[in-house]
Amino acid sequence: MDDTIIIGIGEFVVVSDNRKISTLGLGSCIGTVIFDSVSKISGLSHIMLPTIGVAKKEKIGKFADTAIPAMIDDMVKKGASPVRLRAKIAGGASLFMFTDDQLKIGDRNSEAVRKVLAYYKIPIIAADVGGNRGRTITFNPATGELFIRIVKKGPDESTIKII
Repeated sequence: MDDTIIIGIGEFVVVSDNRKISTLGLGSCIGTVIFDSVSKISGLSHIMLPTIGVAKKEKIGKFADTAIPAMIDDMVKKGASPVRLRAKIAGGASLFMFTDDQLKIGDRNSEAVRKVLAYYKIPIIAADVGGNRGRTITFNPATGELFIRIVKKGPDESTIKII
């Protein structure tokens, strides 16, 4: 029986029991995995937008500047060591062509996630961001592998990556 925990858009989860964690349909959104390989405490967030801004009543899991700090806090409370935390990120695609940089949400999300992780001194050890295809990701805390299923465009393109 597969007991993978699946989170939705604007949500995050922290696990300490080696259960796999997954999120579906990353377009311009960023899936951010943070893990402590010693304690096996891991978190996954599905970030929609870079910053919460004035929308203070919004769900904090939607935004890079609120979801990542909240997830780190939950992880540390469960026993993760801040100095052992590492990250893997995926998503941030540009599914539509825009000339205005403000509308390039995938790029802005990727930049915001990188800034927040840098602030917390969490190295990104693997990334699969950008491009123009959506992704679904599953993190296996037992192995530290992030499985990425990519929306297929052509018959000869690989649809799975492991980082």
